[in-house]
Amino acid sequence: MTNKIHTIIEESARDTWEGVFHFHPDDGIYRDHFPGYPVVPGSLIVHAFLHAAEEAGIPGECVTLENFRFREFLTPGHYPFRIERQKGGLNCLIYTGARKLVTGVLRKQGSGDL
Repeated sequence: MTNKIHTIIEESARDTWEGVFHFHPDDGIYRDHFPGYPVVPGSLIVHAFLHAAEEAGIPGECVTLENFRFREFLTPGHYPFRIERQKGGLNCLIYTGARKLVTGVLRKQGSGDL
């Protein structure tokens, strides 16, 4: 299965990256998730953050997830995101306007920072 996620990312400030995730509506995953009301799976959203961090030059292996909150269902489409390097991890955010849609932290497993 190939998930169609298109990511545009650029460094907006030191240790901060912003971009847009595009979850393509004709990806086959949405046939079953859910019929008649396609919703982007949480695992696909986390995968998009890992991919974006990797594109920003941050290795994504051996990462733990902390406090990921999916505050609203995301339907396929475009979503702005931000990744900020904070002490020991990466704060992840998908938003629209002032509303936070998804929040969470990626941390390196064991010692060391991402």
